[in-house]
Amino acid sequence: MAFLKNHWFGFLLSLVVGGYFVVFLLVLFAPKQDIRQRGFVKCSAALSENMPQCGGGKWCLLTEVLRNGWCDVKVVGEGVALWAAGKQATPWANYFFEPLEAEPQMSAEALDYYQKNRENLKKSMERIKQLNQELEEKAVKHEEN
Repeated sequence: MAFLKNHWFGFLLSLVVGGYFVVFLLVLFAPKQDIRQRGFVKCSAALSENMPQCGGGKWCLLTEVLRNGWCDVKVVGEGVALWAAGKQATPWANYFFEPLEAEPQMSAEALDYYQKNRENLKKSMERIKQLNQELEEKAVKHEEN
């Protein structure tokens, strides 16, 4: 008990830093994309929507990063609460899951057009690549002069 009495601040700080590191690792290894915006995905989406509105303001950016960190902590707490209530099998089931990704959709008209004009599209793409290469060569020559 004397150790805790003498080193309470370092112990408390270690708990905070350790907790932050655990949440950091959870976010690092959790899925990054999901159609249903489950887990940490919703926090990251909110961060990416709000940061451009800051316009480079340091305090605004710091506020958004802290808000994102708090959102991540709430996701972890929500998982523990759902697990304790018996609504999910494990405390991490709400942020470690098999992500659902959107299937690429191509309309029937676009697919039909592609199938009918496959060779023309291939030739057009080759021409675009050739023009791009010529443009890059001109840019290099212009930089040398």
